[in-house]
Amino acid sequence: MSNIKILIVEDEVLIAEHLKHYLVGFGFSEVFLAHTKKIAIQLIDHLNPGLILLDLHLQEPKDGLDIAKIIDEKGATPYIFITANADMLIIQEATHTRAMGYITKPIKKADLFASIQIALKSKANPETSFLLIKESNSNLKLSYDEILYIEGNSNYINIFTKTQKIVTRQSFEWAELELPENQFMRIHRSYIVNLRELHRTNAKSVFIGDIEIPVSRANASKMSDYLRKKKKA
Repeated sequence: MSNIKILIVEDEVLIAEHLKHYLVGFGFSEVFLAHTKKIAIQLIDHLNPGLILLDLHLQEPKDGLDIAKIIDEKGATPYIFITANADMLIIQEATHTRAMGYITKPIKKADLFASIQIALKSKANPETSFLLIKESNSNLKLSYDEILYIEGNSNYINIFTKTQKIVTRQSFEWAELELPENQFMRIHRSYIVNLRELHRTNAKSVFIGDIEIPVSRANASKMSDYLRKKKKA
């Protein structure tokens, strides 16, 4: 573990140094500190850390969330949120990220160690980025990033990927529960889309390539909220 780069993003210098002291004691020799959102983003690009400890609150209440969204867009770097008495709305938003866990202040050494072990173990487990489709005689592991959208039917679903169409006797509700909310959204009673594959949108539809997929009236506000937050990020 000693060669894993860990980035601590924490604006309180004493807390950051305290965390670094714990990590060095755990055997991690490459520990880096960022006290601002700007420096954190620069170090994420430059260092390519193997784990990030990310304070939800920096200079601004949502700085941590903004950084988390950037991490999610860039790839699969695991990160753990550090939080104190955060606003519940921000905590709720944080649940839609790919964070591996949460550590509350004041930070306990045992909690920190356990959270790091879980995060690194999850990173090593390829199941965390695959949809596992169980059939009677075989199982299929389908990468989330390969999925374009899913079409529901009464007794089965059609999964459209970048290379093929997969028909499986799973329920639409099962797919909605299994897929990560920060990457997939149900936009219609019969459609779930990969948000990373959207090319353009209008008031009633989204487009994945040349494929137009309807947005139901019931889900229009949810899609509008997503697009507004994406524009601000």
